[in-house]
Amino acid sequence: MSTIHSSVSDPAYAVGSSKSAAHDLSNVKLRSEGRFFKDQYNRTLLLRGVNLSGLNKLPTTPNGFTHLSDGFWDTEGVSFVGRPFPLDEAPDHLARLRQWGLTFVRFVVTWEALEHEGPGIYDQDYISYLHALISLFPSHGIKCYIDPHQDVWSRHTGGSGAPHWTLDVVGLEIRNLKATGAAHAHNLHLGENDPPPKVWPSGYCKLAAATMATLFWAGETFAPKRTVKWSRFRTSSRADNNKKRNPEEDVNVQTFLQHCMIEAFGVLADRLKDCDAVVGFEVMNEPHRGYIELHSPFSWDFNTDLAIGYFPSAVQGWALGSGHSIVIDHYVPRFPVTGISHQVLLSPPQGRRAWKEGVQCVWEEHGVWGWDAKRGEGKMGQPVLLKHEYFSKTRDGKDVEWYRDFYWPFCQKFGDRIGRANSSWRTMVGPIPNEFCPEWPATLQPREFVYAPHFYDLQALFSKALGEMSANVQGLSRGMFLLKALYFGRSGLKKNYATQIRNILNSGLRSIGELPLILGETGVPFDLNGRNAFDTGDFHYQERMMDAICSACESNLVNFNLWNYNPLNNDEWGDSWNSENFCWYSESDRTPAALKAVEGKGEDERLNVGARVLNAVERPYACKVAGIPLSTSFEMTTLDFTLSFANPLPGAKPLLPQRLADTRSVPLDGKAVAARETEIFLPRRRYAKPFADGKLKVKIGKGDGEWRYDPDNQTLYYLHMNVEPGHRHEIKISVEGVPRPARGRGIGLLRREEWVALVVLLVAVLARATVR
Repeated sequence: MSTIHSSVSDPAYAVGSSKSAAHDLSNVKLRSEGRFFKDQYNRTLLLRGVNLSGLNKLPTTPNGFTHLSDGFWDTEGVSFVGRPFPLDEAPDHLARLRQWGLTFVRFVVTWEALEHEGPGIYDQDYISYLHALISLFPSHGIKCYIDPHQDVWSRHTGGSGAPHWTLDVVGLEIRNLKATGAAHAHNLHLGENDPPPKVWPSGYCKLAAATMATLFWAGETFAPKRTVKWSRFRTSSRADNNKKRNPEEDVNVQTFLQHCMIEAFGVLADRLKDCDAVVGFEVMNEPHRGYIELHSPFSWDFNTDLAIGYFPSAVQGWALGSGHSIVIDHYVPRFPVTGISHQVLLSPPQGRRAWKEGVQCVWEEHGVWGWDAKRGEGKMGQPVLLKHEYFSKTRDGKDVEWYRDFYWPFCQKFGDRIGRANSSWRTMVGPIPNEFCPEWPATLQPREFVYAPHFYDLQALFSKALGEMSANVQGLSRGMFLLKALYFGRSGLKKNYATQIRNILNSGLRSIGELPLILGETGVPFDLNGRNAFDTGDFHYQERMMDAICSACESNLVNFNLWNYNPLNNDEWGDSWNSENFCWYSESDRTPAALKAVEGKGEDERLNVGARVLNAVERPYACKVAGIPLSTSFEMTTLDFTLSFANPLPGAKPLLPQRLADTRSVPLDGKAVAARETEIFLPRRRYAKPFADGKLKVKIGKGDGEWRYDPDNQTLYYLHMNVEPGHRHEIKISVEGVPRPARGRGIGLLRREEWVALVVLLVAVLARATVR
């Protein structure tokens, strides 16, 4: 394949004659330069797509939906073949993603799906299914990277990810986790008087998930006595430089678990190495440090750990897991996140422990805590902490740092194993959710490093509400003055999200330097505001939120993946996982009547049946830019689109030093672009008719080239003329006759509960000022 585009090599090249679709990535040879991905012509790629899919967290057989209990304990005989959809249904779903311009996919795969039967036993049927499915991607213009997904460690601890046997290896008894408050799986909370947990992320801090994370990352440091025989790994290993291990060798659970996970995804990588669609592997979705760096087992870091529902401290969780009764705090949603509502006595049933018969709590085994039966109210007993700051120091007294000492070395090992399958693949890595990127020296970065953090509006996410007032929870958690953190109306929501996403990305640029960026997850909960939209059909708040998220990503020039495309989403059960509902496509709207209504109206109409807030999702973007993008924006209501970009200026110095790097200040240094044609995805659903009617208006710099719109390819081609280094180009697209919207809702149209919250906040601020 030539590395010089015809727009450069052919003096007679006519704009758009390449016939390439902007969002078709099938022939793109991905590389990187600075903070951007590039194609083979050195055009900058601005990529967007979906997470495919949250459904992949759950087995098909038995059906693992979290509102079902049947088969939950069938831990070995599960199958994930057919997630996210059967192969014969794939063309429809992939065509739908292509039509919407969402061709950069983060593909969800869990460790359990690969290795559920036991250590070293891989589900070859599932791996073959994945190979067959991903092999279909190029025919729909799709590229992807693999996401080794986990939430709260595993399905059996209330999330997804690791196989059940990982809990068995460390001595946990999965059938006792609920009774001892060690974990809360939605599948086990289906009774009328036993509702599921309100928000699943609180499970990260419960005994099972926190212990598993701690042992996985740092078992050798904090639990050296907890070992497993190497014979439990059933196959020969390619890791550790192919050294054979003694089957009777006792190894620490950290060594064993890390080896198993890395090799499971290494086996998958070996199978996918010939798939042109794959561009890399992420290391782990939203990792959690467990107890590591926990300075006091009596409290958590509420900047990163969500307190909701029954929320024991670490030491309370250890005691509960050992069968003791404990009084703990109960948390409920409060502005901006949560607060304590009351206390409750939790008492595990007589004789029930989170640990297997004859197995001691690992933290009691290592002398971190003990039980004093003569203490506590009424001398009912209470846990006693024996080793303070145990999880913040190494055994020789050195300060522990989770990223430096445990996470980064694992990322390097994981990336090296994946790179053995395909040396061109990238290694995507993100921080703990809600944390900024720490200082990350180049010597500790994985090979072909891509920084891939996440962003969610935590206030909307946990309150399941959105109105005219929004808050910068990120800023509030870091001490921002309350009134400065409030935003009002549609424009305020956009500014709020743009600011928070910019802070996340800037922390990466400043800590790791000019490396590619992907916002790996962001999205909209569609069951906002009491699920009213499902009854009324009015999704304007969901549309507003989706528009604000996408606009924020665009203003920060970042590649992004929306969470999530779920082919089985419906109004009753949402995404069928832990009460989440993030998909803008719903089977509840894809009814026989809706399909009949579009008969004879073409394939586009048929594929769009079931879609919601499509005006916010299916939007113009410059996928392949023949230069360095400086800014881009889209106004959903008026259809106005703008793009500004510059020719590379070799040797140009950054306007800002690395410690002040910013998504709004793009370095112009770079190699010359071997193309003059920029390709902009322009969806025909909204632009084809204005184009046919002569109402599509395109403005470019005087004498700086020409344009052409091809509705069939949903692509507007811009062929610029000025190739002088550093020259700046601008293109503006608009539609004549589209009414300009009236001023958006403002503070005067706050919902009742928002007025109440605002008044309470103002009173609190005034009272505090008076006291001072």
